[in-house]
Amino acid sequence: MTNFVFFFVIHFFINKICLKTNYLIDKKDISDHKKKIITDDKTPLSGGLVFIIFFSLIIPHENYVLLVSIILLYSLGILSDINYLSSPSKRIILQSLIVLGFVLSNDLTIITLSLDILDRLLDFQVVKVLFILACFLVLINGFNFLDGINTLVLGNFLICLLSIYYVSTEFSLSLNFKIIEQLIIILSIIFIFNFFGKSFLGDSGTYSISFLIGFICISFVYLNNTVVSPYFIASLLWYPAIENLFSIIRRYFSKSKLSKADNNHLHHYLYLGLKMTRISDNHLLLNTFTGMLINFYMILSAYITSINFSHTKTLLIIILSNISVYLIIYFLMNKKFIKLEKNIN
Repeated sequence: MTNFVFFFVIHFFINKICLKTNYLIDKKDISDHKKKIITDDKTPLSGGLVFIIFFSLIIPHENYVLLVSIILLYSLGILSDINYLSSPSKRIILQSLIVLGFVLSNDLTIITLSLDILDRLLDFQVVKVLFILACFLVLINGFNFLDGINTLVLGNFLICLLSIYYVSTEFSLSLNFKIIEQLIIILSIIFIFNFFGKSFLGDSGTYSISFLIGFICISFVYLNNTVVSPYFIASLLWYPAIENLFSIIRRYFSKSKLSKADNNHLHHYLYLGLKMTRISDNHLLLNTFTGMLINFYMILSAYITSINFSHTKTLLIIILSNISVYLIIYFLMNKKFIKLEKNIN
């Protein structure tokens, strides 16, 4: 409780400092490669900065490579936030170099994917490294696609950590409980500020925290590989992954540039759908409610996933079911808004 109050007060004052110095204040023209549904000119992108400061206080000193990698990704995110680095290809290249350096320096590895044909491919070190790199990139950029809806990204972070914590506690699995507990406190505080639209993550916060979540997940499966299915993690993180991959495919077939922001994501459609119901004229409230609505579904999915953490076949069914739900809702809402747009024109 003491740490919670301490971190909360620090976050409050960091917000005040950002506002007074105009440091990373979220404005409509701060980044043209990503649009937010609701933007407050007086809301700082302080979530990532708060995370970096707090995390540097709790991380063991021997994990300096992890901390440096997180800071580098945070810095890369800032360049994106201020629109200095707007090219997606350049961002992905720089992300790859940072992540690849971390993977190689820490000898980060995956032992099994629970399928013989895939495990045979993992016998090749190059394939294993490239697979881990791809997982990180999909995760980092997938969460970045979700940014813009209050509580959505932070809610996913917390759901993932709480699921791992629950499974580890209930079944006596290997986990650094102290670090996870501190991270849950830190992210919960940022979540509260984000809930009320008082703090945004931005690319800087999303890049750095999603990278850490990826590292925790891979390490967790590695430490408990005889008990935990690798698809336990895939089932927890399916949403940012499918959002990333589906968005790339969608833009490819529609011949849209990846660098051009659009509002054709599922969470955008859900927001617009709620807005059309006119349950509230408060855009901020609708934004937060949209995030909480999706998070509620993610909590239910995470609970079912957690009680089946070692059953690969069941987890694959859960993943496929979630993807099916995503696609059905997306295409139904996409059809609805296309029809509505035609009627207006």
